[in-house]
Parts: sequence; C-alpha cells; structure tokens
Amino acid sequence: MSLKCKIDRQRANHLKLTMRTTPKVADNKTLWDSNECAAYLGLSKKKFMGDVACKRTFPKARNVGGSENRTNWRWVASDVMSWALAQKITH
Repeated sequence: MSLKCKIDRQRANHLKLTMRTTPKVADNKTLWDSNECAAYLGLSKKKFMGDVACKRTFPKARNVGGSENRTNWRWVASDVMSWALAQKITH
C-alpha cells in the first residue's frame, strides 16, 4: 500500500470516529489534541510533537488543563487545516 493511500485511510478513519463520537461543532471552534492533529496530518504523535508542533509557523497551542502544573494542549482545528494547506509540497 502506498504512503498516500495509507494517509488517506488514516484521515478517513479519523473522520468516521470523530463524526460518531462528538457533536457537530464549527472547525473554528473545535479544539484538537495532539493525536487528532497528527492523524489529520498523516503523522505519528511522536513525529507531530517533535517536528511539527514546535515549528514557529505552526499555530500556537492552548493549555486547557486548568492550571500551569497540568498541561492539556489543544489546537484550533481550522488553524491546523489552514496551516497544512499553506505548506509547500515537496517530493
């Protein structure tokens, strides 16, 4: 199976799971955790956190953990989607 097919399948599975388990919310109000961001981008969580989330151009995360001692990072889904579309495709 090609990498493109694998990524498309991961995204489709992510969308099916998201549609079944969460209420319909606008993308500009939906918050994604690192697993959801990684799935959308077709990456592992480790690759996403190590190589993508730390980029200056990537949208800033929000700590929704309730305190500074507890971190629970989330990204606005529409910001992640816009960032992904703006990236240059290199082969």
